[in-house]
Amino acid sequence: MTDQPGSESTVESTSKRATRPRKKATAPAAAPARTELPPVVNPVQPDEAQEGGQRIEATTVRMTRSGVAEVEAETITIRQGGIGAASAEDISIEYGGIGQAQADDIAVRMGGIGIARGERVSVELGAIGLAVGGDVSIVQGAARAVVARDVQMKQTLASTVMAGSVTMDRQSGAFIVIARRVDGTVRAVLDWRGALALGAAMGVAIALLGRRKKT
Repeated sequence: MTDQPGSESTVESTSKRATRPRKKATAPAAAPARTELPPVVNPVQPDEAQEGGQRIEATTVRMTRSGVAEVEAETITIRQGGIGAASAEDISIEYGGIGQAQADDIAVRMGGIGIARGERVSVELGAIGLAVGGDVSIVQGAARAVVARDVQMKQTLASTVMAGSVTMDRQSGAFIVIARRVDGTVRAVLDWRGALALGAAMGVAIALLGRRKKT
């Protein structure tokens, strides 16, 4: 289903077709006038959206218990649904997920994103693979890699954090932290000095292995 720009598209799942209860048979009398039930309109089925590789272009897209391959809109709202790739100004996710998301504002609550690029990215009770943005905030979540100007982490675990400024609470931690300024109690296995040392050691080890293979 493809909507023209300026329109509003809504994708939601439907279960069973609506039917009217049958009336009990009565004694034959005058033949009643025949009436036809209006057709049940079901514009998008979730299976069709996922299997058909559907693309939606609209001003506003709201999804509930459905899946779409690609969406381009100004505002995208997901409730218990999923999108392969999404591009918008504002993206809101609750109990859902997106493979790749690009927007000015990206907000995730109890959901997940594979790759998120935005000026402001916030995750609450969720997970993110890679976050690239200006301001990134993660509360009670997990992140594999974060690259941003400012990063705030509360009760969050991350693998790698690279930022200009990082703020962590006591219940947060990261494996590698590379930042110009770090506030709070930082629990990092490696800081930027340790990361440089580890990289140098790995470089020496790779060089030695290469020499052994030649000999």
